[in-house]
Amino acid sequence: MKHIIENVPFISQLIKYPTGCESVSAVMALQYLGLSITPEQFMDELLPRGAAPVMGEDGMYHGCDPWEAFPGSPYTNEGWGCFAPVILKAVEKLEEYEASAYYGLSIQELCRRFIDRDIPVVFWGTIDMKEPYHLRDWYTETGKKIEWINPMHCLLLIGYDEEGYIFNDPTGGERAYYKKENVERAYEAQKSQAVVIQKARNGNPQG
Repeated sequence: MKHIIENVPFISQLIKYPTGCESVSAVMALQYLGLSITPEQFMDELLPRGAAPVMGEDGMYHGCDPWEAFPGSPYTNEGWGCFAPVILKAVEKLEEYEASAYYGLSIQELCRRFIDRDIPVVFWGTIDMKEPYHLRDWYTETGKKIEWINPMHCLLLIGYDEEGYIFNDPTGGERAYYKKENVERAYEAQKSQAVVIQKARNGNPQG
């Protein structure tokens, strides 16, 4: 049992986009679909951005909601990261493409629905699939508490075999390979979320 999607473009985030893993992963998926777009275009023209968390006079951290916008700048180490709805908002600005978010699906189901059909999956986990840990809490303007699990990472799932999963990993390289148990632990720690980007068909996503 093995499948890998061929000819998926690879982009590293290491030099120019130290905290831009979500945008870089989405751009790899879009380029695979044939869209000529750069990470800079995605970040500057499409990605919703907000305030990075900073400590207030009350001794607590305050910043934007990473479920609504990217906190800070993906071009700097002081940026944080964002979650599936933010990538949906970005892709919605592209007329010929659609994005769908999935929450709580097993990775095996993601592979069955999408990887087996040669559709890459934007995937939330941890850097190198390391053990997740709680780093910090902060509060949004509405008082919502954000619990940040580190080392949060986003990468593009492109394949699997019996023992592990294969990614175009913005920090780990092209066709990075991680053992299933480590991937599943990291995925669950980031609320088991994923995004699939496809060309629109009659105004609706395919599949």
